[in-house]
Amino acid sequence: MVKNDPCYKFAEKAERDLEDIISYTLQQWGATQAHAYIDGLEAQDQLLADNPDLGVKRESLSKGLLSFPYESHILYYVKQPHGITIVRVLHQNMDPMKHI
Repeated sequence: MVKNDPCYKFAEKAERDLEDIISYTLQQWGATQAHAYIDGLEAQDQLLADNPDLGVKRESLSKGLLSFPYESHILYYVKQPHGITIVRVLHQNMDPMKHI
């Protein structure tokens, strides 16, 4: 039997969030910083896929939603049978009530 490692995937809005983060970081700090930030974010995503209960429950925003910080952003995600789905990646200053 083959073991399925936990994985993460991005909802459509989270993919757009990532595109915006990459674009902004490239413009402000350049390619090296953009790559470093995304590499760190991907490592954080895998950490959460492996340990989905690390996040804080955010039931007031949406049923089953959890959040976890990464540098200046907050990852909002839901557990799945074999990992997590990241629904949004919002800057820490953004109001999640308006964007979730």
